[in-house]
Amino acid sequence: MKKLMRKIISIIAVTVLLFSCNENKKESNTIDIKEISQTEIEQEVWKAIEGRFASWKNNDFETYMDYHHPDWKKWESKKNELTTKEGMAKFWEIMKAEEECLEMEVTPIEIQILDDGKSAIAHYTHTETFTYYGEDMPDGPTKGNTFRGTLRWSDFMVKKDGKWLVIGGHRDMSMPEGKLVQLND
Repeated sequence: MKKLMRKIISIIAVTVLLFSCNENKKESNTIDIKEISQTEIEQEVWKAIEGRFASWKNNDFETYMDYHHPDWKKWESKKNELTTKEGMAKFWEIMKAEEECLEMEVTPIEIQILDDGKSAIAHYTHTETFTYYGEDMPDGPTKGNTFRGTLRWSDFMVKKDGKWLVIGGHRDMSMPEGKLVQLND
């Protein structure tokens, strides 16, 4: 009887040990999968932001607008009102008539993934080098000159139909340098 009890206790101990090792292994794999998913989500968001700016640089209006959610809104520059996708289309026309984008660089700063990977807040800067063709502006760009400026952005992103779209955000016009830098004389 003692032998049988020892065998039963040994079998139970081995089973408990195997079960606990298996659970630890599952927990470890689950954590790795969550970390990979978080990293993949962040990469998807940055790729969407970079794609939006690349389409701006490449004068691809349709692709640029496709990165905006139908309900997109943000504060209009120098106005106390919100602008919509239709307002962004008007802004595109004005800006593209006044400048030619030569270079564009997006620098990720921080991202926060929310709502189980369905939304995100991304903070970044973008540096643009462009030639200005609009009217001369006092203390601003002058026609025919090339400038570089860095703006700070915060985008509110949502995932819709498998694609990351900007639905709102803010563009800080103060520029870390304080103003545009003229690259030519």
